[in-house]
Amino acid sequence: MESPPEPAGGAPSASPPPEAHYRVAFDNSLEAIVIAQDGVVKVANRATERLSGYPLAELVDRPFLDLIAPEDHAQTLARYRLRLEGDTTDRSMTVRGLRKGGERVTLEAHSMPVEWRGRPAVLVFLADVTDRERARAEAAEKGRMVARIAEVAPYFVFIYDYDLGRDVYLNRSVPEALGYSPEEAAALGDYPFLKLCHPEDLPSSLDRDRRWLDVPDGESDSVEFRLRHRNGEWRWFVSHNTPFRRDEQGRVRQILGMSLDITEKKRSEELLRRTERLESLGLLAGGIAHDFSNLLTPILGNVELLLERLPPDSPLRPRAQAIAAAAGGAADLVRQLLVYAGRGEIERRAVDLNGVLVDVVRLLDSIPAPAVTTRLDLEPGLPEVAGDASQLRQVAMNLLSNAREALAGRTGTVRVTTRRVAVDDRQLASSVLREGVRPGPAVLLEVADDGPGMDAETVARLWEPFFTTKKSGRGLGLPAIAGILRQHRAALAVDSEPGRGTRFRVLLPPARGEVPALR
Repeated sequence: MESPPEPAGGAPSASPPPEAHYRVAFDNSLEAIVIAQDGVVKVANRATERLSGYPLAELVDRPFLDLIAPEDHAQTLARYRLRLEGDTTDRSMTVRGLRKGGERVTLEAHSMPVEWRGRPAVLVFLADVTDRERARAEAAEKGRMVARIAEVAPYFVFIYDYDLGRDVYLNRSVPEALGYSPEEAAALGDYPFLKLCHPEDLPSSLDRDRRWLDVPDGESDSVEFRLRHRNGEWRWFVSHNTPFRRDEQGRVRQILGMSLDITEKKRSEELLRRTERLESLGLLAGGIAHDFSNLLTPILGNVELLLERLPPDSPLRPRAQAIAAAAGGAADLVRQLLVYAGRGEIERRAVDLNGVLVDVVRLLDSIPAPAVTTRLDLEPGLPEVAGDASQLRQVAMNLLSNAREALAGRTGTVRVTTRRVAVDDRQLASSVLREGVRPGPAVLLEVADDGPGMDAETVARLWEPFFTTKKSGRGLGLPAIAGILRQHRAALAVDSEPGRGTRFRVLLPPARGEVPALR
């Protein structure tokens, strides 16, 4: 092996250390050190021996490129020539090394121009960074995997920074996911959450410092809130958060969170509660109606006998007639309660729904309502539906009457629409009534008005017996409709908001065969 070189670069020291010190540093360096001249190795240390797998005796006068994989020969030669020309730019490069026996390793190389025995040469430092590069590649692959997961995940992934007061990472734009254009999203500022969150939910959502006092690493905290969709709807979200970065005092400075849209889950839970409540009310109403009917039977029978035996001029006859009228009204009330409870009798036949609607509209139009316009949009050739014509007429009459009454005292329009449709799970999920209804072909009846609308609390109580918003009324019209549609295995949904009118949607099964879905 050649003697170690003189130190390269810099001004000579006034009192250089003994050559033995250089020898110790050279021999014990963890990096391979090589001087290459005329393309061959002139000097190498023990680390080069370990790195290359060649004994030192085989390294001297061996072509330097024997230590480099063929695919990296070109860039190695280019850098070598630059150094020979005196380029001293301190730049490292990564190349694939070739050990004796053909094993490839990843090398990080630093080089500089030097003189060796009066002629230009290149001093090269080589470090095996195979493990580092492998770890870096694995980290990059994991990073890509996490980024891909975040990209396709059905929730928002974010990192919130307390010092900046905003998210420093977000896998997708929340405003754009809520229907806002990129320009509208930009107008919401650096932290759109502040403007999109419901005012009632914002304080609890931002009250993070207090909540994080007792949350250790590895555990999470959850909060629910509403965000405003571009269409004005409030969407429910749940956010699960965990500490991500703490300061020297252990205070949480960043949190990692995932927010999931749970609007449909909320609706389904509310629908289930409402359905259970209506079923309980139905059982109660049915039981009361049954017992009340048993009490009415002898009253009606006896008053009929009494009227048959009383002379026409008897002073008691008006009283008996009043009893008969009151008992008849009570019997009608019992029938409505039985319909609501699903115990009424129906005669199921093929019914022309369009014909029923035309008759009902013609009848209602005969009642003066000068400010109300009824518009029919009935699909020609609509398939017949399976049901009881008289009861479906009652459904249409009640829905149209309610729509006209909602417009009382104002100018407005009642729109009646029929269509053939394909029912899917999403439509059923938003239905108030869906017992026995399966996805598939159906016939749609829609009655909509542009009246004052109703708030959510009122809509939730529409189907309760004896609940009414009218000054006069028993509150059994809509509950009876629910009972009729339940027996017809139909779905029923209602959409209404204050100031935006009301829309009832009824999905009826076709009488026979498949109904091609047009939309």
